[in-house]
Amino acid sequence: MGWMRTAAGVAIVLLAAASAAHAEKVYYLHGPGGNVAAHIYQYTRVNQEYDRVVIDGQCKSACTTVLGVVPLSKICIAPGGYFMFHAAHHSDRSFSYPLTQLMMQAYAPEVRDWVIRHHALEHVDPYTYLYPRDVTFVRRCNR
Repeated sequence: MGWMRTAAGVAIVLLAAASAAHAEKVYYLHGPGGNVAAHIYQYTRVNQEYDRVVIDGQCKSACTTVLGVVPLSKICIAPGGYFMFHAAHHSDRSFSYPLTQLMMQAYAPEVRDWVIRHHALEHVDPYTYLYPRDVTFVRRCNR
């Protein structure tokens, strides 16, 4: 009987280890923006290393490129999450057409359509906000 308890104990430990090995890796995203190419590179790595991305705060400017670099099916938006879109710009805040185009190319088609309909990348200022209640291209987070 002692060997059965030991075998059962070993089985429980192995099941727990297997469960931990398959635990979902979640990346929580809230970002102030920044360099477009750097964000695209970062989200390429995030897509490879994480199972899910949770937008749980401000996702501003270049941060929004996550909406295409990472498949939309892997992204959800928390109640406190929101997006802030605006055109890419140089350090003097002058409009950068090449960087704005890079952002547009990074977006998933559904996001690109939304951006065009809302003129969200036509100006450096003001921002175009998108809140969870209005997001249609990613799901709301369950938790």
